[in-house]
This record gives sequence, C-alpha cells and structure tokens, in this order.
Amino acid sequence: MDASSQSGFANMATCVVNQYSNQCCPAQNEPVHCANGATTQGENIADIGGQQAAYIAYDSYINMNGEEARLPGLEKFSMKQIFWIVYGYSWCMNQKDASLENQILTNPHAPAKCRTNQVMQDIPQFGMDFNCRKGVDNMYPNDNARCRVWV
Repeated sequence: MDASSQSGFANMATCVVNQYSNQCCPAQNEPVHCANGATTQGENIADIGGQQAAYIAYDSYINMNGEEARLPGLEKFSMKQIFWIVYGYSWCMNQKDASLENQILTNPHAPAKCRTNQVMQDIPQFGMDFNCRKGVDNMYPNDNARCRVWV
C-alpha cells in the first residue's frame, strides 16, 4: 500500500471511529450507552463496505436483467427499497439493558441500531432509493457527515 492509500485509509478509519463513538443507544432502565468506535472500527468498516458492495452487485444485476417484479403485499416498495428493508430487518432485535451495556464494553460489534442506521446513512443510495431530502432527513445526511468506505 502506498503512502497515499495508507493516508486515505487512516482518514476513513478515523471518520468511522468518530462517527460510531457518537452513536448512542438509550437503554430502558439505564443511562444512555454509546458505542466505542475504536473497539468496533473493523466491524463497522466491514458492515459499511459489505453493504455497499452488496448494493453495487444488486444494482449491476438489475442493469443486466431488468427490475424484478414487486413482491405481493409490498407493492408500495421498489425492490431497491426492499434491499434496504431486508438489511434493516436482519438486525431487528430487542436487547436488555445489561446485554447492551455488556456488548458495548466487551464486543467488537456495534449495537444493532448502529449497525443498521449508521450503515444506511453512510451509503447515499439509501437516501436516494427512499427519496429522502439530502441534508434534511436524518437518514440522508450531507456528504460531509458521511464516512466513505472503499469497496
């Protein structure tokens, strides 16, 4: 890796660490718990990059094969929106306060809410696919509020 690549990666990693360190999850009976961006850095980069790569692959599939038929009962959602919904659903969980606190203190993975919302905020296609207002809607921040992860 040349010096320019090393510097670019370090800047991206610092962005992710800072971003996730500001991700806080309110607990039901405990104080708010904030993720430790340094501890979860590797997994956060993997989540963002993996979801971005999956989206690029899916978009490529659509470009080669055409848009898929909408799902019965979910016709109001495009298949690109379904792509994001499925990702969010994969992290859907209820977590007890003690479990959340233990995860934040000991686990290299950010809490589920961070793993969904922050990933989607960092990939601009999410906001575009849901027609969010850039810089106005929370899930479609301005470019300077996003961390760009290489794929």
